[in-house]
Amino acid sequence: MSRKLTGSNLLPAMSRFAILLVIIILGCIIDPSFLSLRNIGNNLANASILIILGVGETLAIVTNGPDLSAGSIMTMGGVVTAILMKSYNMNFVLAILIGLLAGCLLGALNGYMIAYVKIPAFISTYGLQWAVLGFAYVILNGYILYSFHDDFRFIGNGLVFNYISMATVCMVVIVIIGILLMKKTTFGRKCYSVGSNPTQAMMSGIDAKKVIMKAFIISGFTSAAAGILYVARMNSVQSDIGSPYLLNVLAAVYMGGTSASGGEGGIPGTIVGALAMTMVVNCMNLLAVPSELRDAVIGVLIIGTVLLDTVIRKQITKRKV
Repeated sequence: MSRKLTGSNLLPAMSRFAILLVIIILGCIIDPSFLSLRNIGNNLANASILIILGVGETLAIVTNGPDLSAGSIMTMGGVVTAILMKSYNMNFVLAILIGLLAGCLLGALNGYMIAYVKIPAFISTYGLQWAVLGFAYVILNGYILYSFHDDFRFIGNGLVFNYISMATVCMVVIVIIGILLMKKTTFGRKCYSVGSNPTQAMMSGIDAKKVIMKAFIISGFTSAAAGILYVARMNSVQSDIGSPYLLNVLAAVYMGGTSASGGEGGIPGTIVGALAMTMVVNCMNLLAVPSELRDAVIGVLIIGTVLLDTVIRKQITKRKV
């Protein structure tokens, strides 16, 4: 389990921060204004959706396994909110609450299939991904909804104190709640226990089924929140807005040191992974790197980060032996 930075996980954490520092240095070399307050604010705002999505994904992976439906639930949260505002003239606050509720219900469906029906997380969430994407396409009928009310758009594009993006504020709030939930509550400790050894957790009196249910409900909530924020930022929604985010959020979580086998990891590492990916994209934009090369660069970054983390952990394990 991972709760504090000890000798076994301090070095891997430092290696991830070192990679982020290298990216920042390269960005400053490319453009001296890379660390300007304006560019930092833009990077944080751009990373907000990925980080919010990563909060729930981290919790799901730590507890039981990857939530492959995060991208489609993100889409559905945005679609439901947008349709309620555009087609039914619903108040944007109520529409957002219903969009978040839709995400929670889909997360609960995931949790039920995994915890009670005993369908592996990979299969359950992968199947739901395609089902939800199909429903989103049917609901929108292939159309793109756009041009939403300014009050709603403020969530994604508004500024607090004339500088801090509202998207960043939303992200910080969700991140703080997520970290406190995972590190300072009994539920968080149960998530790590279930992810590390489900059998032992059950023998110690932990209801693993309820823990898994709650973890995936939270993942559904953050996915829907990310979708709503996306719609507010982009001022439009279509049936596949979440698809490009799925692999990115998994990459950010694994780059951040969360173990694919569960029981180890945390939100701070996910934030580092998401910021690293966002800043690399920013650097490539400054260099005008062709779009066909960008995925390759991101892929190399992901493999390199995870490989470095794995090598360091193995060396630490050998020294202990």
